[in-house]
Amino acid sequence: MPYLELSDTVPLYYEEHGAGRPVVLLHGWTMNGTFWSGNVAALAAENRVIVPDFRGHGRSGKTPEGHSLDQYARDIRELVRSLDLAEVTVVGWSMGTSVLLSYVRQFGCEGLRGAVFVDQSPRFLDGPDWEFPLLGGYSPTDLAVFAQTVRHARPLAVKPFIEACFAEPPAAEAVDAVYAETTQTHTSSALDVWMDMAHSDWRSVLPQVTVPTLLVYGERSRVFPGDLAGWLAGVLPDARIERFSASGHVPFVEEHEHFDAVVTDFLRR
Repeated sequence: MPYLELSDTVPLYYEEHGAGRPVVLLHGWTMNGTFWSGNVAALAAENRVIVPDFRGHGRSGKTPEGHSLDQYARDIRELVRSLDLAEVTVVGWSMGTSVLLSYVRQFGCEGLRGAVFVDQSPRFLDGPDWEFPLLGGYSPTDLAVFAQTVRHARPLAVKPFIEACFAEPPAAEAVDAVYAETTQTHTSSALDVWMDMAHSDWRSVLPQVTVPTLLVYGERSRVFPGDLAGWLAGVLPDARIERFSASGHVPFVEEHEHFDAVVTDFLRR
């Protein structure tokens, strides 16, 4: 089980699979690298796949410090450099896409070969000039209620959110299993990065993503309803869309064979 000791001594857990061009898979909020387990074998057949857990998540070190998108991006930068990776494709799911955008804002696209966005919006909150907020409508009041519920009754906030990630309602046991994984992230750490993500607006960064970008979006997403992918394709310099008709927020789980094939094809190009 490899760990990288980050510059502030926090141990960052990661796994490596396969050989070839490097691909880094970035997970979502309070999740961890195990959520990519159904995709790693297919992607690693032709590529070197690196799957980290963000600090405070999964098997990485638990620390009260550094739970921001910028710090997570700096941690990934350290990992990329420590493994001497070049021509990297970064696949970000949900919060992982926000970390990718923070990476680009801080370090540009130097060393990157491609990017994959998996069902994420550059802005969570409502706004008069914004059509694609979280859940189709997310006000500061919604944010405050969610944060207070996470702090004081975490299952009541997170389990319904997990259910909303899927196009078809999952079994209660499956929701419980996912929720159990999320509890590896301390509540205060989870809220720190959630609040950072909720108040971020990455729209101005999108034109800086100059590498080829694949947009993987579920057409039945309740987390980000509407044609967010179409809007992103109009702003990103070099993007193409792959729509998943039977998926919500987790197309790499709901249509994993389609996802593996599409991403493998993108990596070959």
